[in-house]
Amino acid sequence: MKTAFIIHGFNGDTVYTFGPSLKSFLEAKGYYVIMPSFPIRSDASYIKWSKILDEYKEYFSSDSIVIAHSIGNPFFIKYISQNNLKVGTYISVAGFCDLFTVPEREDLNRAFIDFAVNDSQIDYTKKTIPNKFSLYSDNDHVIPLNILKNFISKMGSSPIFIKGVGHMGNRDNISSLPQIESIINKLGL
Repeated sequence: MKTAFIIHGFNGDTVYTFGPSLKSFLEAKGYYVIMPSFPIRSDASYIKWSKILDEYKEYFSSDSIVIAHSIGNPFFIKYISQNNLKVGTYISVAGFCDLFTVPEREDLNRAFIDFAVNDSQIDYTKKTIPNKFSLYSDNDHVIPLNILKNFISKMGSSPIFIKGVGHMGNRDNISSLPQIESIINKLGL
């Protein structure tokens, strides 16, 4: 069975921004789509998220697609490397792996530390996933542009620049990301 995961970020808004349209697109292509609902904001933690994703471990394979938004990216990187899992295609949306702080957001900064990845986890992901793409924008209000670009470099992913779409979450009024659909179509998935 072809499986796709859509992993939301810190606020969980992926499930009602671009998530529904992407889920419909993938289901129309025959994918079983998993959109786990993780604890959000101050309740977000790597342990809590891991326990939920553990329920879906059997669905990871070299044919799987993973689309992760924001903090869902370091979570995914850490999780698959710690569990020795494989996927075929990984698409990051506003992805990052460097630690940084957001002024006056202690809840978010604590989560950044908890979800932080190390070089071996990044290397595992870089080496085991054949198709990697990173969507990013020039006006992200959460992740600085240099951090977004550094992620692309560290992951060895193909950059997909989208001008003026911010962090691609609820605040940015994003209801779809046709760039993801285009990637999947071009790969023939």
